[in-house]
Amino acid sequence: MAETEKLDGRREAGQRTRRRLLQAARELVAARGREGVTLRAITDVAGANVAAVSYHFGSTEELLRAIVEEALESLAQAQVDGLRLLAPGASPSAIAAAWARPVIAAACGPPSEAQALIRIAARAATDPSQDFRERVVAAATGAEPDLLAALRRALPHVPEDRLRFRIQCAGGILHFMASGAMRVDLERMSDEEVERLLVPAITGALAGGPA
Repeated sequence: MAETEKLDGRREAGQRTRRRLLQAARELVAARGREGVTLRAITDVAGANVAAVSYHFGSTEELLRAIVEEALESLAQAQVDGLRLLAPGASPSAIAAAWARPVIAAACGPPSEAQALIRIAARAATDPSQDFRERVVAAATGAEPDLLAALRRALPHVPEDRLRFRIQCAGGILHFMASGAMRVDLERMSDEEVERLLVPAITGALAGGPA
């Protein structure tokens, strides 16, 4: 019994260290950008030793990738939650808003930890690691099954292959915004202002015509 408790204690301590490393990496990436974060800086902020990064993640680069992947998974879950709150007869506009709103909240407004991670994730398509690119895509598209289901109900006459194509087009709009590549200064706008501008465009892409 005592041995089991000791093992459980070590496991919990390990999980706490892992969480501290993730949080430290998030804070540093938000403040300095991915390229400005070092192993020593992460362990100093986390109050952990260098070996802990290798033990929990394998490398500093994999830790940085983990925070990006985690941010995308959290964002996709927020999209899923919003889509599942919609009424069965929700319009394409309501669907577009529910799907886009978490991305707008994370990517726009004053600089923040979430914004930094989302922009890094949006640029990860050029990452030299195919495995990481695939992981990013999987995390970023986690809400697509729920989005597709909502669109099937709203647009029952549209073939599924066209709906999937429209989702990719609408996703491109969100990706372009999240990467910070838009020439419009979204940081000076409230989430509500960005939503008023962006949701009609996304609705048009999903509906296949004027919003």
